[in-house]
Amino acid sequence: MKQPNPNRVIRHGTAVLLTSEVHAPAALFIRGASGSGKSDLAFRLMSAGAMLISDDQVELEKRQDRIYAGAIDAIRGLIEVRGVGLLRYPAADPSPLRLVIDLVAREDVPRLPEWQDMDILGVKLPILRLHAFDASAVCKIRAAMAVVHDAKLIVK
Repeated sequence: MKQPNPNRVIRHGTAVLLTSEVHAPAALFIRGASGSGKSDLAFRLMSAGAMLISDDQVELEKRQDRIYAGAIDAIRGLIEVRGVGLLRYPAADPSPLRLVIDLVAREDVPRLPEWQDMDILGVKLPILRLHAFDASAVCKIRAAMAVVHDAKLIVK
């Protein structure tokens, strides 16, 4: 019988690969309750140049001191777009995870958040709470990725 890999877990959520002139390509993992806008936000990020890694279920794997986000074979390249259906896109290879977004109600988004970390397989990753359906959500995520790349941008 095949033993489970202690360095790999499957988590509910959506992951995309973001590229930028400011930082190396890095994965973003979006978490939230059903209907909170994970796929919708990922779809908008993809329209702004991101690449789909995985929708609905994400494989998180620890490699040395980093977490990589990857797709599960059965759903690789598929994203559910509410009102349109299942769409097929090229899927990015597993990529280093740099930021976790927790989707919350608009009133639960802190105005001036204190950056927090979460632990995935023993690796600490920055986590940010956002509302998926804010018009500025894509811009906020791009700014947050720049912040975690260059912590000097954070005003304390």
